[in-house]
Amino acid sequence: MAIGQSVLTSRDRAVLAELEALVRETYQLWDQVWVGFSWRNYTFDHVMRVRNLARTIAGHEGGDLRVLEFAATLHDITKSYDGEILMRDGKRVLDADGFWINEKIPPARQNRVTILYEQLGLSETVHHYSGSQIARALLQEYGYDENFCAATREIILAHLKPLPTSTPAALALYDADTIDANIGLPAFYRNVRITLHRMEQDFARRGESLDEHLAHHLREFLSSYLQERIVPWIDGKRTDFLGRLTTGSGRAIAEDRLRSLVEDVQAIIDELTDYDSQIERGRLAIVRRFVEQRVNPSLTEEIDYLATEWAQQVSPTPGALALIDRYREEIAGER
Repeated sequence: MAIGQSVLTSRDRAVLAELEALVRETYQLWDQVWVGFSWRNYTFDHVMRVRNLARTIAGHEGGDLRVLEFAATLHDITKSYDGEILMRDGKRVLDADGFWINEKIPPARQNRVTILYEQLGLSETVHHYSGSQIARALLQEYGYDENFCAATREIILAHLKPLPTSTPAALALYDADTIDANIGLPAFYRNVRITLHRMEQDFARRGESLDEHLAHHLREFLSSYLQERIVPWIDGKRTDFLGRLTTGSGRAIAEDRLRSLVEDVQAIIDELTDYDSQIERGRLAIVRRFVEQRVNPSLTEEIDYLATEWAQQVSPTPGALALIDRYREEIAGER
């Protein structure tokens, strides 16, 4: 199988479907819901969004779409092993490339991926390295030749830090991975989830209920959160992340997402003046849903719910419907 071709064969599609199911299954082998900045159902959604966006970027940049499909599907296959960052003598433990080493969280159950992880001796390796080795082994099991396996491995290796020799497909995956976690509506949703998780921890330590607090102070929370946290957070993304992107297409998408997010957040803030109506039918109602649905949610499922059941129940405002549409576009990697 030549790595230069970009057209997926019917067998490629069948294998990718199996690998996608394997990735989804693998993330459910751990019982921990929250680790670091991610919850259990976040990672699969993230992988699918990154694959969609990487495909879009590579399409503009001339990357090999065929090998990219496999690399993007498998790039975070070992992410669930990552626990808290290892510390020694008060300092973060780094690997030879300067990446933080995480404590290993063992899975509660086993499958092909976890068995390979142990067989290949991948403990105390960063997930871009362990994932690249697992991907190579899986593709070898499916009978892909060494050139194809090596190309997939190299793309996954570069998704945290591209090399001067990285291919356009590798740069597309790196940019897509960076954008999804940091820039745009999915990143905003992630910020909501992380913020509320930390608040839950703080309230639990004090023996108080976050749900009870929000029942009485939701408007005040949304006002302060949006204006005092999210507005400067967006500004920080512009300075901290745009310069890291490696492709013209990736930068253009990121800049477009930032522009749209600024407009969307300002529109949500403006709705606070008509709070009683907008918290039920407007953009504010969407944010309220994100705040309240905190038990291991899936962004894809949340947006599907809002676009169907919720939209039928409440007759959303045009602004709310437009926000849902933009979420769907970004999830699909279309913008």
